Amino acid sequence: MTWHKLSPTILTLLIFLLAQGLGTILLFGVLMLNSPEFSAAVQAYMSGETQSLPLLEMMPASTFSLILMVVDILAVVGCYFLLHNIRLLKADDFSSIKWRTGILAIAGGILGAISISILTEKVPLPDTMLQMSQEMSHNIIGLLALVVVGPITEELLFREAIEGEMLRRGTNPWLAIFISAIAFGVAHLNFAQGLYAFPLAILFGIIYYKTGNIVLTSLLHILNNGIAAIQLNTLGEDFADLTYADWFGSQASAYIVMLLFGSLSILFMMRFWAKHPTNEQSCNKTGIMNE
Repeated sequence: MTWHKLSPTILTLLIFLLAQGLGTILLFGVLMLNSPEFSAAVQAYMSGETQSLPLLEMMPASTFSLILMVVDILAVVGCYFLLHNIRLLKADDFSSIKWRTGILAIAGGILGAISISILTEKVPLPDTMLQMSQEMSHNIIGLLALVVVGPITEELLFREAIEGEMLRRGTNPWLAIFISAIAFGVAHLNFAQGLYAFPLAILFGIIYYKTGNIVLTSLLHILNNGIAAIQLNTLGEDFADLTYADWFGSQASAYIVMLLFGSLSILFMMRFWAKHPTNEQSCNKTGIMNE
């Protein structure tokens, strides 16, 4: 694969990581200015007096959520103005969606997400990630970051900026979908979320390729994160201990549900693929892959 086709992935990830770095600096700066206790803890950590920095214990969920939203928006702005690989108006074009077939994609995405969740539930989230996610689910700013801003900016970055630009440069659609899914999984920076995010991103990538925008994928992403936020909010500390075997009565029943939902998801996605016209905006200029 030539640099011309692969560069959208590499450059977008570099901008994303740069935004993460700037966000971390901003977060530490805000906390040190507003929390004497945190400033003292940092100084003790830097001097070697303590081996741990109790970041989560001293960081308000609202502050973390605001920084998280700033980081995501900075990455989108960077890709838009520096790389020119985000088409804001076309990426959010509701008018191009064929909703009769789009419902198939939504159903397939929801069922697929449940199936993937059952498959990957044995891999636990890092304690720090779970703790912060729980705190964010009880905070209005945290919910905004988790359920609205995060999903939309991630779709702009990983579907529009990476997959979309690769498609526009003539990359094979399945390769563009696969590479953007890998990037999406890696960007979560932990194995548990990455393992779940990769197959989900394959589904999102298929939908993006057929529609040429992030409308349906954003709706699915918002639904996915919204359901997780509701679970975190209502279950609290029990969230980590409750399994799908508890929900469905046994582990065997959970796996049966996984296979059933997974099969239905594939069926719905196949029907969506066959029925929804491929949007020319998501294809290469020669139109070779246009069904």
